[in-house]
Amino acid sequence: MLSVAMDVQGAEKARPYVELAQATYTNLMDQDNLLSQMFGFRAVPNGLLLDEQGRLQYQKFGGFDVRKQEYARLVEEWAGNPSSATLARPKTADSMGGSEHQRAITHFQRGVALYRQGGVKEALCEWKKSRDLEPDNWVVRKQLWAVEHPEKFYQDEIDSL
Repeated sequence: MLSVAMDVQGAEKARPYVELAQATYTNLMDQDNLLSQMFGFRAVPNGLLLDEQGRLQYQKFGGFDVRKQEYARLVEEWAGNPSSATLARPKTADSMGGSEHQRAITHFQRGVALYRQGGVKEALCEWKKSRDLEPDNWVVRKQLWAVEHPEKFYQDEIDSL
């Protein structure tokens, strides 16, 4: 089991949440939003279950939360018997890829590159272009909001837009 945080600002922003959760499994960082590009999702948290051969057997984009009994049970059953027969439902087709999504990701990734070079204003401009192409992309909106308003985002309660 592993988790992947998505934050352009790096692991130091995700670390407090991992520590708060007392996670005992591997935690990775996707600063470039590559997973969204690969799978086409627009929201987090997501859950993916792969078999021992690396084949995707289950995916749930948006709303996957192991604190909810239905998902905790699913993960426990999968861990005990990692086969498609143990899944509560087959993998879903929640992916919303396509050309608009790819264009939005391109703007987002340009913004990431600019941000890393210290061009925060320019990065925000690219991220807003991404958001405008996909207004329902909460992965992009989260990054934009977190950089523009860290005082509202990285607190005990997240003030979502």
